[in-house]
Amino acid sequence: MPLDQPPLETLPQWGHWLETPELMVAIIPPGHLEANIRSPLNLVVTSFGETRGIAAFNADRLQPYQALPGGFDIVPQGSTYTSVEDASCFVVFGYSQSFLQRIVQVEAEGQTIELEPGQIPKTHWGLSAALAMQEFFDNGQTGGAFYLESVATAVLAQIIYRRSSLSGRLKRPPEFLDPNLLKVVLEYIRANLSQELNLNLNQIAATVGFSPYHFARAFKVTTGLSPYQYVLRCRLELAQQLLRNQKRSLAQVAAEAGFGNQSHMTSVFQ
Repeated sequence: MPLDQPPLETLPQWGHWLETPELMVAIIPPGHLEANIRSPLNLVVTSFGETRGIAAFNADRLQPYQALPGGFDIVPQGSTYTSVEDASCFVVFGYSQSFLQRIVQVEAEGQTIELEPGQIPKTHWGLSAALAMQEFFDNGQTGGAFYLESVATAVLAQIIYRRSSLSGRLKRPPEFLDPNLLKVVLEYIRANLSQELNLNLNQIAATVGFSPYHFARAFKVTTGLSPYQYVLRCRLELAQQLLRNQKRSLAQVAAEAGFGNQSHMTSVFQ
């Protein structure tokens, strides 16, 4: 991406792991990197190691740049990012504007959310997120798209709270799910265990009218498990029941329990 040329308006395709109309996650290997883009998405980047160089967030002048695990770079949709850096392995989250608006929809109804370009220094929650991402990729991507979407949603919510047009003006999210709402959620999950496409965080949260982030928080406080962990436990239980029928192959059991493929189910069992 030559720095003496106009910024690219599209993102490179290398490194993509998950891509939907509203969310992209890519893992980029370490190496020398020159970037010059005008982002088509809201980008949030976190490193697995130390990165140094020079960079500019929506500005003309390059400044000394350092990124550490637990810190985040924010490049809002439509803004520019220019850099020359020796980069460690890092993860790029790309969010559509509609995904961003939906994260805190309960609190921000009618208000436009805009991320602020720049960096968030290393924090404990940021380091936990970076470690979770690193373990995901290092351990055979156990959990698949649902896990990745859950982490991506939690990361974006923290960014909105700390570096957006609504920072400092958001209310405290709900702490618990009402028993009747919890029943609706659990029944929906059980009814859709075999439908991998129907069990993502956004769709589960929509059954009770919560934003994905607030639902995930309230569900964990109420049950002691994250939505992803609960779905995984239910799928394991279903797979164990199906395995008692020796007429089914492992591939059939994996598909019926919603694991997507036999390799994923085997990794989870291990």
